[in-house]
Amino acid sequence: MFLALRPPVDQTTPTGIDMTECPECRAPVAQGHASCPSCGANLREETRRCERCGETIAADAEACPACGHFHVPASCDRHADRTAEGRCALCGRALCKECDRGHRPYHLCEEHAGVAVIEGWAEVVSVPDEVEARLIEENIRAEGIEARILDQKDHSAFPVEFGDLARVRVLVPTYAYGEAERVLAAHRDAAGEVTFGCPNCGEPYEEGEQVCAACGEALV
Repeated sequence: MFLALRPPVDQTTPTGIDMTECPECRAPVAQGHASCPSCGANLREETRRCERCGETIAADAEACPACGHFHVPASCDRHADRTAEGRCALCGRALCKECDRGHRPYHLCEEHAGVAVIEGWAEVVSVPDEVEARLIEENIRAEGIEARILDQKDHSAFPVEFGDLARVRVLVPTYAYGEAERVLAAHRDAAGEVTFGCPNCGEPYEEGEQVCAACGEALV
């Protein structure tokens, strides 16, 4: 079940997953949704439940937008002679049983097998404290991608094991994972850590600031 959050703004369409637009809030929506994940508007009169994850989807959906399970015949992208059971929920790659590395109910490719996914949301990064997580969340949102924070006080609401609950996790909708990764890639240092601090002194800055308040370095 997707969680309903405030509508994202002008979200870029990721490759590999077909998108449409909600007629009510204009938010990008992955094809197959029966209702808008952002505002809850009904998108299809005829619906059915995904046999794999239980999500209510459009009756004519080729694949479940939540877990990636195929509801029409499809071939594996890697092994064209084999039937694909689903597509990667994060990148849309069609997967046969051998290629599927997901944790049920989500279909995931080998590249994304280690990504934590829950209720239609995927973890893009985890950090030690909430201040840093909020800064990353704001920068992802500034790129038009919906994002939310999962911290210790939220863990009881999620019936899955997310590992180290001492870390604060930044989540995005599964269909926006690729775009969020591209945003973060531009801000990863040599050690692979994500930072949105001043390039001169490293001091965190607020979204929209053009000059670092600590050292005066231009941020744009």
